[in-house]
Amino acid sequence: MESKIVGQLQPLEYDEDFFESEPYTIPYFNNKKLKIGFVEAKHEPYLSEADKVLENFLKLTVEERIKDSQLVFKYYDETVNFGYTEDLDIKAVDEIWNFVYPNEIIINWDENGDFYLCVSCSCEWEEEHGLQLVFKDGSALSRVSGHDGQFSD
Repeated sequence: MESKIVGQLQPLEYDEDFFESEPYTIPYFNNKKLKIGFVEAKHEPYLSEADKVLENFLKLTVEERIKDSQLVFKYYDETVNFGYTEDLDIKAVDEIWNFVYPNEIIINWDENGDFYLCVSCSCEWEEEHGLQLVFKDGSALSRVSGHDGQFSD
């Protein structure tokens, strides 16, 4: 199985439809290398559409990430306000990224054929549920939440 963007994909032992890439450079995260998961790589039109979504995401830069800071900070602030975590003493909204650790990317699609690129992260304010960043069609951050399996609010 091969992605036109990230190359050869390897199947996971526990799910014959799930394939992942070798770590790949992600501009949005300061060129950090992350594995990219494809949930139904064997099925067309999934793979070709997933490549388009990934291509959109790879165009996003650190500047877009800084613009997205407010959405991530809002999730952090809600968590603090509910008493789930200690205040991290953040002075500027974009400092929120100092407490976010991206782990992997998974490209999903829903029953309507809409695609979502999800970045699974750990973060210092929500150790139990982590942080999920959802990019509809890979082109813009559309949802920030804990790992709840949802793509939209």
